[in-house]
Amino acid sequence: MLFYIYQPALIVFAALLVVCFCLMFLKKPDKQSKFFKTLALVLAGLFFLRYMSGHNYLESIVALTNPEISSDFLTSVVIVLDWLNIAAMFIVVLNAFFDIKINKFLIMYFVVPVALCNAGFLYWSIIGLSGTTATYSFDAKTLFYVLEQAALLGIALCFAIKYRKFKMTAKEVGIFFACLFGILLCTMPAYSLRALFGGGPSVEILDFTLSHRIAIYLGFVFPAVLFFLLKNKDYETKRYVIIFIALSTLTTFLNNFLLSDMLNLSLPLHLCHTAMYILVISLIFKMKRLFYFTLFINVLGAFLAILMPDYSSGTLFAPGYVIFWVNHWTAFFMPLLTVMLGVFGRPKWKQFMYSMIAFGVYFFLIIFINAWFSNYLTKVDYFFVNSNFVAEKLGKWAEDLLLVVAQFKIGDLSFTLYPLYQVLFFFVYCAMGVGIWFIYETAYDVGNSLVVLFEKKKKIKMDELALSIQIKERGSTTNKEGEDMLKITNFSKKYGNSEKFAVTNANLEVHGGEIFGFLGPNGAGKSTIIKSVVGIQPITSGKIEVCGYDVEKQSVDAKYNIGFVPDHYALYERLTGREYINYMADLYKVSKENRDNRIQHFVDIFELNHAFDNQIKTYSHGMKQKIAIMAALIHEPKLWILDEPLTGLDPNSIYQVKETMKAHAKKGNIVFFSSHIIDVVENICDRIAIIKKGKIIYDTSMKDLSKDGKRLEEVYLSHIGSKGAERD
Repeated sequence: MLFYIYQPALIVFAALLVVCFCLMFLKKPDKQSKFFKTLALVLAGLFFLRYMSGHNYLESIVALTNPEISSDFLTSVVIVLDWLNIAAMFIVVLNAFFDIKINKFLIMYFVVPVALCNAGFLYWSIIGLSGTTATYSFDAKTLFYVLEQAALLGIALCFAIKYRKFKMTAKEVGIFFACLFGILLCTMPAYSLRALFGGGPSVEILDFTLSHRIAIYLGFVFPAVLFFLLKNKDYETKRYVIIFIALSTLTTFLNNFLLSDMLNLSLPLHLCHTAMYILVISLIFKMKRLFYFTLFINVLGAFLAILMPDYSSGTLFAPGYVIFWVNHWTAFFMPLLTVMLGVFGRPKWKQFMYSMIAFGVYFFLIIFINAWFSNYLTKVDYFFVNSNFVAEKLGKWAEDLLLVVAQFKIGDLSFTLYPLYQVLFFFVYCAMGVGIWFIYETAYDVGNSLVVLFEKKKKIKMDELALSIQIKERGSTTNKEGEDMLKITNFSKKYGNSEKFAVTNANLEVHGGEIFGFLGPNGAGKSTIIKSVVGIQPITSGKIEVCGYDVEKQSVDAKYNIGFVPDHYALYERLTGREYINYMADLYKVSKENRDNRIQHFVDIFELNHAFDNQIKTYSHGMKQKIAIMAALIHEPKLWILDEPLTGLDPNSIYQVKETMKAHAKKGNIVFFSSHIIDVVENICDRIAIIKKGKIIYDTSMKDLSKDGKRLEEVYLSHIGSKGAERD
């Protein structure tokens, strides 16, 4: 009875001492981090010593039948508290090393209550861990447990005081419970389900029975779910989750390899066993080479073990069954998930080769250890290279290899090797490792493609939402006054981080029925204005309207009214002329009747009947130019823009293009073209403008120019300079 009162009081007293000591350091932020990390490591050390010092009495319980604790209720409480205690311990320890916001809430609303319950039920917890003898005689495991609980409560209270001002939002409450569910799933002791509910249904796991297939499928479901939950999180959050899972599943696995077991040469030297340690060490200390070893070697071994489990049946809640699948699922999917989430980078061939070399050293060391330990134990078979477990699944030819035996002695020790079988085993495994390399590369490419696809879909949805909001805000109305006009108002443009403007404060109006000539030397800003009008590049400042539509805010509506022939066009040259023009007509939603009439009209004008059904790559430069013009006019645009359209054309083709321009303007449309051929501009245009160094310096009608008795060439040279082309 004295123990019943004394032990909880001891925990509370020790915890309060820890709190008081910590509070002194809370006032010194520069010392807080190191101090709490030290306390966290002390807590982890106490847990490790207690956990590894021997098996719990709780592990012998089946469906709450425990002779040490008379009450089923108290037995269930102790089982659940042992489970919650592991979760609380990992949350507190990792919180000292990772600044994850949800951890703060987990400590305040989960860890502190668990630590207080542990103190309150300490007497029964100790009986559950060490038996009734620990209540009246010294027991090292009990001492470690009491100190562990004192440290847990003290550190948890310190963190709770530190985080007391944090409040959860409604969204964070949902995240809190989701995270808690995942944490409890990862930290569940192997014995807990059997202790609470009994052994459960029998399961067969050989020959791909239903239960075996379900177990295999879960090995793919878990990482897929984790990937999509974590893919958008920051690096530290991803690393925290991966380390938490690796540490907690290692704790479950260690139940089969306590210190007493290892001292009796029951060592975790199977590949899948070493994976549990390697993953934790490589993640905590960021040891890339060690990680890539487990990626190429352990993952393959774990997958083969999942396909060929080394026992045939059991019950669903049996600790051995739980540990087997926790071990092999973790060894299989955790390294893959780590790479997919970007915690470690995609491996290169060099890392693969290093892994194969390390595996060779490990493999032949295991062969020697198998032969050595066989002198002390009846059956030693690390990696299944000392028995016919794998050979019998491959057939008689593999079992025959085991008949080739090499034996020798070193002192009093006898060594037995199976050289042919073991060497072949090694080379086959390496060959499978090469295969797994290519599978990884394919899987990573597919995974990255899926991520890109999901991101694109997400962006499309966001763009659609933004567009719908903009449409609601501005409507699809046009400026009625500008329905037959191209209007450029105070337009300026500069590229990138350049401080120099390519175009400055340009103002221009071109009306329906006009053919407008745009003149200027190379680099003056002609193409800059044209590309901004057609929406190829954004506007720095000012406004451009096409037929009443704002080019920047109503770009789709504006583009439906534009036909553009660039100076350097790009055509799909594997298509025929007819296929290409029909493709463009589809983009602009031109009806079949209208497109057929227009196509035949342009084919006749441009004299393309003989070649229109040939591939465009067989066309001459002039023919390609005509196809580009047809593509720009197939939807009968109100604004037709041509950038240097006559360059390289023969006289006949130039005539055809000029006649087409006149016909288009005669319908009340705008024809806007830039050119260096001043004679053509003078003969065909109704109005012209001259631009120099990004500024429109002259704008007049050809009628006014003719009244003044001036020639366009003279006017152009007087404004630009007789040297001709100037560059910005």
